Amino acid sequence: MAASLSLTQLSSGNPVYDKYYRQVDPSGSGQVAAADAALFLKRSGLADLVLGKIWDLADSERKGCLNKQQFFIALRLVACAQSGLEVALKNFNQKGVPPPKFHDPSSPLLPGGVVTDSPWVVKAEEKLKFDAIFDSLSPAGGMLSGDKVKPVLLNSKLPVDVLGRVWELSDLDRDGMLDRDEFAVAMYLVYRALEGESVPMSLPPPLVPPSKRKKPSVPPVVPPGVPPVMPLLPSPPSVKDRSSHAGTKTLPAPPKPTPSSWVVSPADKLKYDEVFAKTDGDMDGLVSGPEVRDIFLKTGLPSATLARIWELCDIGDIGKLTREQFALALHLINQKLVKGLDPPQSLGPEMMPPSDRLTAKQNNLLNLAADFSAIKELDSLSNEIVELQR
Repeated sequence: MAASLSLTQLSSGNPVYDKYYRQVDPSGSGQVAAADAALFLKRSGLADLVLGKIWDLADSERKGCLNKQQFFIALRLVACAQSGLEVALKNFNQKGVPPPKFHDPSSPLLPGGVVTDSPWVVKAEEKLKFDAIFDSLSPAGGMLSGDKVKPVLLNSKLPVDVLGRVWELSDLDRDGMLDRDEFAVAMYLVYRALEGESVPMSLPPPLVPPSKRKKPSVPPVVPPGVPPVMPLLPSPPSVKDRSSHAGTKTLPAPPKPTPSSWVVSPADKLKYDEVFAKTDGDMDGLVSGPEVRDIFLKTGLPSATLARIWELCDIGDIGKLTREQFALALHLINQKLVKGLDPPQSLGPEMMPPSDRLTAKQNNLLNLAADFSAIKELDSLSNEIVELQR
C-alpha cells in the first residue's frame, strides 16, 4: 500500500517518470512488453542480477509485462540501486533518492548520462600487474573465458554474489569472455572489495576502459514473457503445493503419475530447454557440473544450496543431469531466488521428472562428493589474489 501511495506522488509530482514511460509505451496502451522493458532497463547500466531482482519485484503478477504502475515500481527500484540502496520494497519510500538515469543508446554516453572523457581510474602500475595475471591465464585470441577467470575470482574468497556482480560489471560487451581491459576492471573491483570497499551496483563512468567508451553494449532482445535477465529466471509456475515431500530420492514415485502434475510448467520447461541446449556443449543429452557451474554461480546462491539442488536433481547419481533434471534444478533455483523457498529434503512425487518416475534410483552417497567437485571447489581453492597482493 505504501508503494501505491508513493507511486501516486511520483506520477503526479515527477515528470521524469512519465517521460520514461512514454518512451516505452508511446501508443499509450497501458502495457509494456518484456522485450521493450528489458531494452530500456538495461540502459540503466545496472548488472543483470540486479535488474532481475527489479523485474521480479515489479512484475509481481508474473505476467511477463508491466502496466504503468509496475513500470514506475521498476523505475523507482532502479533509482534506489543507482543510489547504492538495496533493491527492496522497504526502500521504496526512501527520501532523497534522485530519479533514475538511463543513457541514450544513440549517443556516446555512459550509464547515467555522464560524458566519457574522464580518466580511467585503473592506474598504469595496476594495469601492468593485472596484465601479468591476464597473460598467466593463457588467453586465446586476446580473450579469457569464464572458466579461466573463475578460479582467480573464487580464490579471492569474496562472497559468490559479490563475484557475480564483479563479472556482470566487467563483461561489458556481454560475450561471456573478458579481454585485457575488462579483466583489469574485474581485478580492480576485486582488489577494492578485498580492501573493504563495496562493489557498485552499476559501473562508475571512470571505471569504464577508454577502449569501451565509444562502443556501448547492445543488450540482447528478450522475447516477450521472459524477464530481462538470465533465461534461468522465467516466471514461476502458478500455484503448486510444495508441502508434500513424501517421495524420496531412492524410491520410485507413486504409480501412474502424469507429466501434467510436474511442478515445472510447460511454459517454463520450454525456457529451461533453451538454456539446456546452449549448455550441453558436447550435445550428448547430459550436462555435467563444469558445464552448469557458470549458470549456478551467477545466481548468487550459497554453494551449499546449489550443491543440495544438484544432489536432488542428479537422480541417478552419475554426476550429470538430463534435460528434465536440469529443468528441475533451474526450477528449484528459481523458487529460492523469487520466493525464498529452500530446496526440499527429498523430491516429492510432483517434483520427480516424468522420465525418472518409473525407474528405481540408486542412492550412492559415497560418490556424492566427487560428483559435486565442480561446485565444492569454492571451499578448497587457495587465495591466489591475496598472495599476489602481498
